[in-house]
Amino acid sequence: MSRQGLKEIPDEVFEMKHLKILKLYGNKIDSISPRIGELVNLEKLYIGKNNLTHFPAEIGELKNLKLLSAQYNEIQYLTGAIGKLDNLEELILNQNRLKTIPVEIGKLKNLKSLQLNFNFMTYLPPELGNCTNLEFLMLNRNMIEKLPVEYGKLIHLKELYLAGAGNLVEIPESFCEFRSLYTLEIDRYTLVPPCMWVHKTNQLRIYVR
Repeated sequence: MSRQGLKEIPDEVFEMKHLKILKLYGNKIDSISPRIGELVNLEKLYIGKNNLTHFPAEIGELKNLKLLSAQYNEIQYLTGAIGKLDNLEELILNQNRLKTIPVEIGKLKNLKSLQLNFNFMTYLPPELGNCTNLEFLMLNRNMIEKLPVEYGKLIHLKELYLAGAGNLVEIPESFCEFRSLYTLEIDRYTLVPPCMWVHKTNQLRIYVR
């Protein structure tokens, strides 16, 4: 149902109780009906490049959702109900208007990829450090001042993108304990702890953009 000029999700979609993949990219949808919670078998939702400003709390009823892609919207805040998505593995929110994300994000134990490039992020909750299966964290082009020390618990992190993430973004020394990290993208204003340079192995590549 992508690129169909839709202004809302048709009611008949909510009658498809066994639906697993819903693609609504490139429409004119500015809100999602609370009935989205009826699609309990949904595993992948693509609703990028619309006019969304938020998600309804009922999004938290999608217990089987593994991928939520909502980039290129006008989303200003995330409902805390996002923390109920127990099976969510990928959350893609590039190019929205987010300033922060809810603390409930820390409940997403299966989250592997979080993309927040090109937002207005000024604050990241320490609770994200509880997402210990996170492998990819993308924060390019934001307004972040520092990363919480609690993120040192993200021991499975493989790729971290911080180019243009904010003036003088500070990476905590706890990141020096990472053993799986192989890509770190920064800019010349990013404050990298000396231990990351000293202990840089052949596996870790630091790219200065």
